Amino acid sequence: MRIKINGTRLYFDVNGVGLEVTKEAVRKRPTMIVLHGAPGLSDHTAFKPLLDPLLDVAQIVYLDLSGAGRSDNSLDGTYSLAKWADELVAFCDALEIDKPIIFGNSAGGMVAAAYAIRHPEHPGRLILSSTQAKLTVDRCLDVFERLGGTHARSVAQGALAQRATAEATAEFGKVCNPLYNPTRQPPGWGHSIYRKQVAAAFHQPGGIWHTMDLLDQLHNIACPTLIMAGSEDPITPLADSEDIAARIDPALLHFEVFQNAGHGVWKDSPEQAFDVLRTFIASANSDPPAI
Repeated sequence: MRIKINGTRLYFDVNGVGLEVTKEAVRKRPTMIVLHGAPGLSDHTAFKPLLDPLLDVAQIVYLDLSGAGRSDNSLDGTYSLAKWADELVAFCDALEIDKPIIFGNSAGGMVAAAYAIRHPEHPGRLILSSTQAKLTVDRCLDVFERLGGTHARSVAQGALAQRATAEATAEFGKVCNPLYNPTRQPPGWGHSIYRKQVAAAFHQPGGIWHTMDLLDQLHNIACPTLIMAGSEDPITPLADSEDIAARIDPALLHFEVFQNAGHGVWKDSPEQAFDVLRTFIASANSDPPAI
């Protein structure tokens, strides 16, 4: 379904109940909004049905960022982490979602962090999964080389440090995408819709991803925050998550490193990942009031 936010129709889908009805009471479940990565190359369908194990503790709202998936382009044709962050606030307000749990994976984590920085009183909890606050290309290249040799490093450099041509992107998909996870994953982007405009705005050198630097603002995050990072993640290396963790109030921080896991740790360590997520989500409202 779609809802118009600041003049732009955003696509979202809802899985699970918001109100749990039992013989004893009607209780409100936490609402978790999931933000996808790779704007223009991916969308909310990348999470389905992988996150279904969490439906016992949360209602899940899947959102396509403006310009991505099944959402409309922004009215002025421009995109930024700040714009997406502000759209998220307006989206929650329009649907009367109070104190949401925001789950951002990869680029979705960048949007989630920008949102929590700009609107520190808005989120109930924050989940930053396989993400970064600043792109350090050499870190990525080092991990790609460790996992796939000098050829993988060269291909990654062509896509990340130089102009991301169609040829370089295709070669990256062939050589580097399989290195994202130690566990063999389905090929390609599944059912995601390709959106050229926002893909270029985000991924090209000089674009959103390459110019992002949230490090000095992370101290503004004021809600409990779970960071999930894989030790074998080449595109958002573990050191990136360590940089984020070092700048968040330790009293708010839950930092989980998953050994032998890559990008999107639940793909390699589902049992451990969902145990961590379920515990963090459930503690957001361990004894919700009756409605």
